[in-house]
Amino acid sequence: MSRLSRIRFLWWSRPAFRTNEIIFNHAARIFEKGRSLEGRRLDLKKLDHKRRKYQRILNRIGSSHDHVCADCKGKCCGGARERDAFTDRVLQLPETKHRAARRKDGEMAAHTIKGGCAAAEGSQPVSGYCPELTTMGCRIPYELRPIQCTAYFCNAAIDELSAKECNIGSKALIGLMKVQIKTAMLALKSGGGK
Repeated sequence: MSRLSRIRFLWWSRPAFRTNEIIFNHAARIFEKGRSLEGRRLDLKKLDHKRRKYQRILNRIGSSHDHVCADCKGKCCGGARERDAFTDRVLQLPETKHRAARRKDGEMAAHTIKGGCAAAEGSQPVSGYCPELTTMGCRIPYELRPIQCTAYFCNAAIDELSAKECNIGSKALIGLMKVQIKTAMLALKSGGGK
C-alpha cells in the first residue's frame, strides 16, 4: 500500500502537475484580455486563499524530508529558468505589471506582500541557482512560493513520506491543479468569454 501511495504521489507531483501547470498557466494568460483579471480581485483572493491552504498542507507533509533537501543542496532550484508563473502573480498581486507566462528576472510578487521575503541573517545567495535560494534555504515563505516549487517532490523526498502523507499530499496537489484550472476559467469569463 505504501509503495502504491508513493507512486500515486509521484504521478501527481510530477507529470500530472507539470502538464496541468503548463497548460492552465498559459491558458489563463492567453484568455485574459486587457488585464481583465484585475477587476476580479475578490475571486482571485478566494483562489489565492485555497492555493495557500494547499501549499501549507504540502509544507506540513514535506517537513519530514528537510534533511533530504539539505543533503541535495537544492538541485531542483537550479537556475532561474522558471520562476513565478502568470498564475502565481495574478493570484498574489492582481495588479502586477508582469503579465508574461514566466518571469526570469526581477522580484516575484511575494516580495511586495507584507511579511513576504526575508533572508535569514548570515545567509548568502547560492550562485547558479534560483535567486531566492540562499545558504539557509529559500527566502520566500512556503505559502508564497511559486506553485510549481511547492508541488515538486523528488524521488528521495517521496521515499521519506508515509502512505498517509502521500495520500494527503496527492489531495493537496489535485487541489492546486484545480486552483490553476479555475484561474484560467476566470480569465476566460473575464476577458475572452464575455
